[in-house]
Amino acid sequence: MSFGWVNPLYLSGLLLLALPVLIHLVQRQQTQGVKFPSLMFLSRIEWRQKQRLQIRHWLLLLLRCLLLLLVVLAFARPFFSGAGALAALDLERSDSIIVIDRSYSMRIADHWRQARDFALQQVDAKRPQDRIGVVMFDLEAEVASDLSDNADNLRRVIDRQTPGLKGTRLRGAIEQAARLLAGSNAQHRRILLVSDFQAGARRAGELPLIDQDIELIAHSLRLADSANATISAFAITAPEDANDEFTLDVELTNHSAQAMTQRLGLSLNGRIVAERELSLAPGAVTTTGFAGLSPGAGLVRGILSLGDDGLALDNRAYFTWSRQQQIPVLIVDDGGARANRGVYLENALRLSRRPAVRVERRPWSALQPAQLSRWAVIIVNDASLPGEAMIAALQNFVDAGGGLLVALGEATQAGWPAVADALLPGIPGRRVDAGPGARFRIAGFDAGGDSGDAVNLAPASVFSYRELRPGANDRVLASFDDGGAALVERLGGKGKALVLATTLDPRWNDLALQPVFLPFAHATLRYLAGYDAYPRQFEVGDIVYVMRYARALAGADAIIAAADDASLTIETPSGSELRLERDADLLPIDEAGFYQVHRATPAGVEVTLAANIDPTEANPEPLDAAAYLAQVRAATLPAKPATALTRRRDADHEQRQRLWQLALAAALALMLAEAFFANRAVLKRYRPDGVKA
Repeated sequence: MSFGWVNPLYLSGLLLLALPVLIHLVQRQQTQGVKFPSLMFLSRIEWRQKQRLQIRHWLLLLLRCLLLLLVVLAFARPFFSGAGALAALDLERSDSIIVIDRSYSMRIADHWRQARDFALQQVDAKRPQDRIGVVMFDLEAEVASDLSDNADNLRRVIDRQTPGLKGTRLRGAIEQAARLLAGSNAQHRRILLVSDFQAGARRAGELPLIDQDIELIAHSLRLADSANATISAFAITAPEDANDEFTLDVELTNHSAQAMTQRLGLSLNGRIVAERELSLAPGAVTTTGFAGLSPGAGLVRGILSLGDDGLALDNRAYFTWSRQQQIPVLIVDDGGARANRGVYLENALRLSRRPAVRVERRPWSALQPAQLSRWAVIIVNDASLPGEAMIAALQNFVDAGGGLLVALGEATQAGWPAVADALLPGIPGRRVDAGPGARFRIAGFDAGGDSGDAVNLAPASVFSYRELRPGANDRVLASFDDGGAALVERLGGKGKALVLATTLDPRWNDLALQPVFLPFAHATLRYLAGYDAYPRQFEVGDIVYVMRYARALAGADAIIAAADDASLTIETPSGSELRLERDADLLPIDEAGFYQVHRATPAGVEVTLAANIDPTEANPEPLDAAAYLAQVRAATLPAKPATALTRRRDADHEQRQRLWQLALAAALALMLAEAFFANRAVLKRYRPDGVKA
């Protein structure tokens, strides 16, 4: 029997044992003065001070030294090893990780029962010293049980597992199992991979990395040829000139080797609107469609459904559709002699289809600060900045996610420098004129930088612009050919604020008269509004930015509620409720069906997202498991060096004995004892009246 340490370097902490001895030697005891009436009758004698270093409280010193000793030993993590039972356990033990596929294809026929029975057989067959861990996987890997030799606990863990709703990914599962075995010092280490081994479980170019001394074994299930048809895809098309009508095209796949007859049903907003009986040839892909669907205004909840077959989970598909997405835009001008200066911009925006736009034009005098949340984008078209209350409202509007564009012109920009750092990019300066017969060009324009909406504005001629000096936190999106800034963005915050150094009407340029004005207006609008194409469905396993989705579905109706501090309430397909904070609005999709979002928009504007399972998981095309394992073995990592194996063995011994816990418990007991004896020593030194004994 020998004695060892997992972290022997911590033993250097034993040098701290000198501290209690030093403290006991140099500490000075304070004494109480004794009052004496007079010294006149006492003779004076010579007094000499003699300094002596001595230890008075040996018991306290011993307790404090033991306390430090136990703490140091606990951090060094001691253990016993030898030629007895522990050594035999190292040489003969086998550690295994059972990796079980829980993707939804395991629901077909008896696939799940086969996987569970195999795992239980491994537990029943293990020797007392052997350890087994359990990893469940689909798209992600989850440790259901760490390495354990308790057979009863392992059986309970396996019995309570169920197949999920996601697809399959092998690499993460194998690497997770290898990480569990990394701390094992068993002579035999292996991974037992239990799956139906579909071809889609392996991603292109992905191979797990494991150690060479880990044995990887695949257990393939007996796959049943179950009659199963899947709604493998669907697509919605809607003509731009139709108010509410749309067409739904559906793709069905027969994954079995036998012909099937299936009934396809379509329901919209809870009402069955069409049914169709289809004959599906073995292994064939069949398409069909539903045209002229017109359920009325508002959001449509649609469900496609098939009859029962070998896998009921892929017999339903959910979708939403709506034309309600509109970006409300406010154009602000000052009225007066050029009251119609916003007509060009207004007409251009009304022609937008993706997204649709609702445009209003008002002067500052007709607006209240509280009204700004009605719009997603505000365009100040050659108008002076308003008063402090409206400026604060504009700041809140941008902070909540709104888009602001200010076009400079002849109007006085009163108070601009005072708010430039908080709201708008750049500081305007003097007016710059091209001169008779001359003109400026706008070069290098890209609406939003990374948005991809690049527009060539070179055909437009600019005769005048206002000098604009960008700040440290500003980005120049477009410049004039003389080097002046044409379009500047303020970086940071949820919303976007842009300044255009010239007008949006023909007063200072002919941009509004050029064909490029239309794509320029639409590209700038999409960037300011943060427009996303409307997603009609998600898949289980996706992560959704709820407010971004709400904005894509409901337009600025989501912006209206964005300034609200109330948390979002999500009603899941199973009927439970989730609450999300607006600054952490990530929703994991765990179920198939409809998720209803509350408080993302004002009352009366419905925000619902549809979630489906990944239809490719139902494809039974097999993966060549033997060839896959051969590729994994060819890419294995070198075996751990002897020093690493020794440290792993030592850590395993210590983990089983947990002597450090006993050392810390003893240190705690000594701490209490030291406090008791220290207080008693102080009280014993003095009488109750405070006079030294």
